[in-house]
Amino acid sequence: KQWYQRRVREFQTFQHYLIQINLSCSMAMFVLVLWLIGKAHCSLVDLSHVVDENTLNWPINGYQQYNLTTLATLDEGGYFYISKDISMTEHLGTHMDAPHHFGKINWDLSEIPLVNLVAQVVKLDVRAKCEENRDYGVTVDDLREWEEQYGSVPNGAIILIETGWGDKYPNMEEYYGSSIDIKDSDMNYTQWSTEIHFPGVSAELAMELVTNYTIVGVGVDTASLDPAVNSNFPVHFTLQMQNKYGLENLCCLDEVPAAGATLMAFPPKIKGGSGLTTRVVVDTDSSYIYKLNSTPSLYLSGWLCLVLLSLWVFGDIV
Repeated sequence: KQWYQRRVREFQTFQHYLIQINLSCSMAMFVLVLWLIGKAHCSLVDLSHVVDENTLNWPINGYQQYNLTTLATLDEGGYFYISKDISMTEHLGTHMDAPHHFGKINWDLSEIPLVNLVAQVVKLDVRAKCEENRDYGVTVDDLREWEEQYGSVPNGAIILIETGWGDKYPNMEEYYGSSIDIKDSDMNYTQWSTEIHFPGVSAELAMELVTNYTIVGVGVDTASLDPAVNSNFPVHFTLQMQNKYGLENLCCLDEVPAAGATLMAFPPKIKGGSGLTTRVVVDTDSSYIYKLNSTPSLYLSGWLCLVLLSLWVFGDIV
């Protein structure tokens, strides 16, 4: 009888261990599922204009038409094939300015570190100020206002400037502020450059960003990082001489939060390239950067809680 009772107790203890293991595994699977869901979930916003015959570019050498030409095609017997040739200027539509654009020995497109192309977003909303002044240059005070509300600018961030100009694209007169048609073969660039009016980044803010902050670049929803009135491009020089890239002609910045988002911009890896049309995307819930930065502490904490809970359940059962 004692032998039987001892075996029953051993069996019950074994059952308790099985229950404990089952609970632990179930909870671990639950945590894993939540983690996978979090990794898979993101809210993507496309900040890029479509590239077509209406796409705009800076006409310093005259307007450079985008051309897409069919080289070969086959469409018969249920089989389809097509290959095309693309001709366009580097700085067309939504594009990246590589630091080499205004820096002789600075990074070209192929040299920008990959880690710089994925960055936390700091968005400055200056739409109201730009509506009052087409030549508005975003100031250091605008950045300070953001910091008062959201805290310090993260290292490795990108500064996005929302002026509201993305809604005017591709209407040339509204976007540039000049009635001169840049697609006219006889257009006078000198005259056009004295007539244009649109907002951008002030030279003072550009200097502040490279002096006291560690950012990777600046993006705007206008035709240039510099306001149109800055015809000598001081912002381009200041930023790009310090290997900060630029993103120009962005759109849909009203869908991007002021903080907590992640930008991804991957131009072709062109040796010697000073810039090129780029697909720019923002993950508004920052699933990439947040999980990248917080994974060790977040999941170690999760597993510690799991162990403590398991010990509590085990103790309660036994």
